[in-house]
Amino acid sequence: MIQHINLLSQRRKRRGFVWLAAWGLMAVVLVLLGFALTTEWRLQRLRATEARTQQSLVELRVALETKRREAGLQDSEAVARQMAALRSQIEARRGWAELLQRGDLGSAQGYSRWLELLAQVHEDGVWLQALDIGKGGQAASITGKSTSAEAVMRYIAQVNEAFGPLGVQFSSMEIVQDAAAPESAATHKPGILKFKIF
Repeated sequence: MIQHINLLSQRRKRRGFVWLAAWGLMAVVLVLLGFALTTEWRLQRLRATEARTQQSLVELRVALETKRREAGLQDSEAVARQMAALRSQIEARRGWAELLQRGDLGSAQGYSRWLELLAQVHEDGVWLQALDIGKGGQAASITGKSTSAEAVMRYIAQVNEAFGPLGVQFSSMEIVQDAAAPESAATHKPGILKFKIF
């Protein structure tokens, strides 16, 4: 029996396998190369996007700093100083508001109503010399002269009636003889009386 060994066919099989392996390896290399190129392209796009984003951030920071400078808010210390100044102004105005509410500075409505009411009250033999309004209209005194104490009493009653709607009541009175106009001994006429009601 003769056995033929075909050495060429085994070489061809080996050569076919080597070629197949080479082509497979080339295909893998091409796939990896394509993947690497795609990845590099994506990285380039991401770098470009990052550069644009960084540029936008720089522009926004510059714009923000410009706005802060325009508004006078360059740093937190400047803001703190401005806040302290505003607080002191608010406190000062609050003090003024409290003075106005208490009436220490007068009345915000004025005292024209007082003068109108006094102008409506009339009593013969009584004339006014001064009106003193204090504590924002919570205290007042009227000074005048009269020819008789009875006229002063009638005048006080009329004034209290006129000022009743304002919540003002005159409850005290002082009457003295006017030293500038003493009683005339020859005519036996009573002198002029000075009065003050409050």
